[in-house]
Amino acid sequence: MGFGGSKMMDTMITPALVEASSEIQTPALTELLGKTSRRQARVGVIGLGYVGLPLAIDFARVGFSVTGFDLDRGRTGQANRGSSYIGDVNDQILQRQIELGRFHATNDFAKLSDLDMVSICVPTPLTKTKEPDLSCVIQAVDAVSDYLHRGQMIVLESTTYPGTTEEIVLPTLEGASLKVGKDFFMAFSPERVDPGNAKFQARNTPKVVGGITRQ
Repeated sequence: MGFGGSKMMDTMITPALVEASSEIQTPALTELLGKTSRRQARVGVIGLGYVGLPLAIDFARVGFSVTGFDLDRGRTGQANRGSSYIGDVNDQILQRQIELGRFHATNDFAKLSDLDMVSICVPTPLTKTKEPDLSCVIQAVDAVSDYLHRGQMIVLESTTYPGTTEEIVLPTLEGASLKVGKDFFMAFSPERVDPGNAKFQARNTPKVVGGITRQ
């Protein structure tokens, strides 16, 4: 599917933001909506595994500038060379987005400060007690917290239990100077990736986005 044909991905980009446009908007939300509609919002994806890399490339294919983050230097280096290590991402498509300047991978989390929207797609393997290990989520949220700024939207996509966004992510991000729903925005959007499925991928699979607030 080419850039012009990614209609489903187009509608998936900001469903929560579009709905919020009918509400009373804060200045930060108005600015974010404008950037998103003009494809000027800068997108970050933390975790370039089987969920994160395809999501990053799909954002790039519909016109966004995307920065992918991963602690694995080998993985970021390979991605920047246009060599995909994920079966659902074609080398040619990856190389094309790099050539267009729409995708770059890094392990420098200071670059989060330049972004408007950040999706957290890190692994949450099950522990011996069959509960999600949230250590990678906590590490990612801590990194986001260091560079969180007014107008950013943070979306948790990692598989986890109900309440993680409000109980773990929100307390770390919301401080005395920034309030969720007013200064920055946060949501949970569970990943729906079926690795190797050639028919249903991010571009044609409906996605649910649940915001912390109505904005």
